[in-house]
Amino acid sequence: MQQNEIIQQWAEMNKGLVESLKQLGEINSTMMNKLTERQMAAANAYVEGMSKQMENISEVKNAQDAVALQAKLTKEFGEKMMENVRQTMDVLTQTRSDLAAWVEKGMEVVTQAAKKKA
Repeated sequence: MQQNEIIQQWAEMNKGLVESLKQLGEINSTMMNKLTERQMAAANAYVEGMSKQMENISEVKNAQDAVALQAKLTKEFGEKMMENVRQTMDVLTQTRSDLAAWVEKGMEVVTQAAKKKA
């Protein structure tokens, strides 16, 4: 192999590495943005729940009303949190799929490079 061929192969390999790392960065950035959205949704649900509780507490006439109000608000909050968990799991599942595809693509590149050498 001549020196020019070696330099050319290194240049191609580095270009592929940079592209691969760029794709990994995009996957991670997308995941972090979506997880941040989920965390903000959870925080908003907490604030909304506390706000509803404060608004409705003035309407409570007795202990039974207080328990009923608390049960209603807890149920609403629980449903919101379960939906948030479901959406978070969707984000993580998609990220896992994206990373698996990224690894598979990288393995194909390595396999092709090995075949070229052989």
